[in-house]
Amino acid sequence: MNLLHDDLFRVVTTREERVSLPVLLQELGRKSVQRYTGLQRHQADAFHVFLCCLAAAVLARRNDTNPVQDKDYWLSGLRDLAGSSADGAWDLTSDTASMPAFMQPPIPENDYRPTAEMSTPDKLDLLQTAKNHDLKSARGENVAYDEWIYALISLQTMSGFMGKGNQGISRMNSGFGNRPIAELLRDWTPGGRWLDAVKRLQKHRNEILQSPFGFNPKGLVLVWLEPWDGSTSLPLSVLDPCYIEVCRRIRLLKQPSGKLSAHSIPCSVPRIEAKQMQGVVGDAWLPIEVTDSAQDSPAGGKALTIPTQGITAETMRRLVFPNQGLRRTALQEPLPEWSGDLWMTMSVMVRGQGTTDGFYEQSVRIPEKKRPRLFHRSETPDRLSALSKAGVDYAGSMQSQVLRHSVYTYLQGGPERVKWDRDSTKAWWPRYARRFELLWAKEFFPWLWSAPEETEERKVLTDWVLLLRDLALRVLREVQAEMPIHSGRQYRAAVRAEQRFWSSLYNNDSFSFLKGVRT
Repeated sequence: MNLLHDDLFRVVTTREERVSLPVLLQELGRKSVQRYTGLQRHQADAFHVFLCCLAAAVLARRNDTNPVQDKDYWLSGLRDLAGSSADGAWDLTSDTASMPAFMQPPIPENDYRPTAEMSTPDKLDLLQTAKNHDLKSARGENVAYDEWIYALISLQTMSGFMGKGNQGISRMNSGFGNRPIAELLRDWTPGGRWLDAVKRLQKHRNEILQSPFGFNPKGLVLVWLEPWDGSTSLPLSVLDPCYIEVCRRIRLLKQPSGKLSAHSIPCSVPRIEAKQMQGVVGDAWLPIEVTDSAQDSPAGGKALTIPTQGITAETMRRLVFPNQGLRRTALQEPLPEWSGDLWMTMSVMVRGQGTTDGFYEQSVRIPEKKRPRLFHRSETPDRLSALSKAGVDYAGSMQSQVLRHSVYTYLQGGPERVKWDRDSTKAWWPRYARRFELLWAKEFFPWLWSAPEETEERKVLTDWVLLLRDLALRVLREVQAEMPIHSGRQYRAAVRAEQRFWSSLYNNDSFSFLKGVRT
């Protein structure tokens, strides 16, 4: 079971087939791969990043720039990355724990004391499936080898701190953070996306080598090659900018039945010594917070962390528009020869302390005619950027000053004075606040891109507020249809909620400029 020689990856090209890792890289360059069989959606971006980093590192070692190469080229290049470990570094299992295996660092024999066994890939993966919801836990008996590969990559390159002995990756801000993958796309196919990413990653790698991170241009790429006793960390100075890290001491074993199982060995410190960097370690897919507070960090910023509510429209707005407190990387910028519409994408697995709080993904279509205003640096304030900020602010005001007042009024039975600290009301409100946000976020960028250049800003924003009003009313109607309430108070609650909605809408502190507007 060797990734270099055995056909472990199930892919769909013109037909369903199995390929080795070198052949997979060859077919990605030919843009013949349509999809991966067995790859979970939350694993897809981790696997994409893994393939890009491998390719960029191989090309850098050979002073090449063209990622369109044949399988023999990639086979030789991947062997070179493994160094003296040779093909054994690409074995899915090893007879001895003191030798490296794929994504599995060598472990000293006197320290090999497994404390946990995982019988299926989903138990190994970073996704915590303690309960059977959308994704079933411990599913299936006939597990393909590529499912173990995807689970290993997902765990080792995307995990945060998960309790004593389970350390997190260097490419996130704190062990309880997360690693968003943000990328500008023009081609959604696996091969087209990979080609565009590898070309930009090479540019990013050269820029990072000129930065004060201290990376070694001939440094370690496959971090799992180095023995790990669980109590020592590697400095950035021994790593290549495209290093593929491992954050856990995991070993796969082949059972007499032929099935695999994973075993975990605790570690007391992270594998990469970069805690003080707050996730800013040259990750090409990770936007950097450069707000006033973030700039005080040693790296001049901190890695973006997505909150529990997921990827919001405001997050995507800050990523799409320059100078909005996020520093973009080469993977979030187009190449000069690109044409047509583009898509800014982001995905993330949001985590808590020992929990998985949800997988989120968003994409924003960027019309070709808007591109010059978004990707050409300028110190001149941009009208579209200012309009986007005002649109988000108005959505926040509609939620907090109008919808919230009316929903609280209904949930409390239409009182004369709303009690803002009532626990039952506070418990229900986030559900409908999120519902409203999802509705307006879907409409936000289409409204923004459709704003006529010659129309004055007040007219465009008025149209937006009217749309927000209608969406807020829709949510209020949902509250009235779904939420239980004492039958004797239902009519009063509904009437007073409506009254509160309209009075709050036209209040001087919210949208008084709508008075007299015909709709």
